[in-house]
Amino acid sequence: MGIPKYGVWVAHPTHYEAETEKQDPKSPHIYLYFTDGTSTKQYQAAINVKSTDKDTRLVFWLDRNFSHPIAQSLSDLNGGVTLLNSEGMKGLDYIRTKGLADINAGKILPHDIPGPNNDILNSLDPILSTAIAQKARMYVFGSSYWTGIHDVHMNQGSLPQYENVVYEDGAVMFEFEDGHWEAVFLAFASQRIPTDDNGEVEDGSKDLAEILGSGS
Repeated sequence: MGIPKYGVWVAHPTHYEAETEKQDPKSPHIYLYFTDGTSTKQYQAAINVKSTDKDTRLVFWLDRNFSHPIAQSLSDLNGGVTLLNSEGMKGLDYIRTKGLADINAGKILPHDIPGPNNDILNSLDPILSTAIAQKARMYVFGSSYWTGIHDVHMNQGSLPQYENVVYEDGAVMFEFEDGHWEAVFLAFASQRIPTDDNGEVEDGSKDLAEILGSGS
């Protein structure tokens, strides 16, 4: 079936709100607000910062100098939503898109714990704040809907009750005025790889926490 209205939203971020453990201990999000130039309306990207699985941690990848060939194709897009896999432009796949993300470079992070620089909120804050302050152009991959976009994370290798698919992973990328790009990739620590051609878990697969040497 695939991720509903999977695509990339081209926009400029304006501000964000991060839900803490106290505000939502079960399924918190970062709500990243943006405008896309097609209207004066503000939209939002709902970014998961905690899993509802037994292992609630996330896997976080940051590429401060993103130079994948997809960047050129993205730069050519107009503001707004472009649906992928049906518009002649292929979507993202953490496993299959060559050179996109180094799986072994991921960091396992909890949502919100005491102390500095030790959780997903601490890790995302400087990236988002800098992109907003510098008026970077943003590219959000995920499932688009009327007021925003969600499923901004890996969308394969989950339990069968969740939607699994290939070439429909989520991500956030920023294009800065000085020409450099930065990219954020997110997954749940319990998601497993490798996956088959439908994005379902293969026999002998391992969860990302085990692969990255950080079991729950």
